[in-house]
Amino acid sequence: MTEINYFFKNKLIKYLSSILKTYETNKLFTKTKSKNVFDPVTKFDLKIEKKIKNIIFKRYPNSNFIGEETSSRRSKKIVKNKLTWIVDPIDGTKNFIIGAPTWGNLIGLSIDNIPKYGLAFFPSLRKYYYSNGKKSYVFNNLKKKTKLKTSKVTNLNKSTIVTNTINTLKNKKLFKFFIKHKYLFKISSVDALNYCLLAEGKIDVIIESNLKNVDIFPLIPIITYSGGTISNWRGGKDLRRGDILVCSNKILHTKMLTKLKSLLK
Repeated sequence: MTEINYFFKNKLIKYLSSILKTYETNKLFTKTKSKNVFDPVTKFDLKIEKKIKNIIFKRYPNSNFIGEETSSRRSKKIVKNKLTWIVDPIDGTKNFIIGAPTWGNLIGLSIDNIPKYGLAFFPSLRKYYYSNGKKSYVFNNLKKKTKLKTSKVTNLNKSTIVTNTINTLKNKKLFKFFIKHKYLFKISSVDALNYCLLAEGKIDVIIESNLKNVDIFPLIPIITYSGGTISNWRGGKDLRRGDILVCSNKILHTKMLTKLKSLLK
């Protein structure tokens, strides 16, 4: 799979690095995708996804493609090692709009429906996280490479627990659990960066609800190849409903899953 690593580095990461100044010099044009709630999309969301899509299909024309903003594409051609690309051009669009630096570009690649490669690129932070199908790394200042390893914390009462937004707090039993947690609990609002910080060993547990596929699937390789464990709230591997539990190790995941199951009876 050296060819795919080369493609990520010399095509996708190179493109995302090349447009860093664009974000700083252009005015935003924002509209909402829903009449009922403010679900914003900017011209950058559309432009970046279109460009990434073109880069991918120029090299891998028989791929499947799932994007946040543009229509998905399913290849009808039967090939070995089927590639499925999953792209969120700007994860954390609301943070992007208000000028918070924690938004990012997400690109994931599954081979025969198994998540293998993941990229989370944070332009304002000048860093990115990448999983090459074997290990996960962080690149600070877009250059300095450090291997990622999750924390070894196994005591649930001494774990750092994070949720991203108030969506998860709508569950009253979970809300009470968070309030009573004796160690660090944080509503972070940093979106994909949560999962990358868990891969770095800085967060132990993430509980989140109502995530879209494009929000989580590109991050799965970064999480798992750094030692983390991910499931739905029932412990299953089907993440399509968006109720996600991520822990830094299997022991902690088992304990948190037991707690979740008791809360959700």
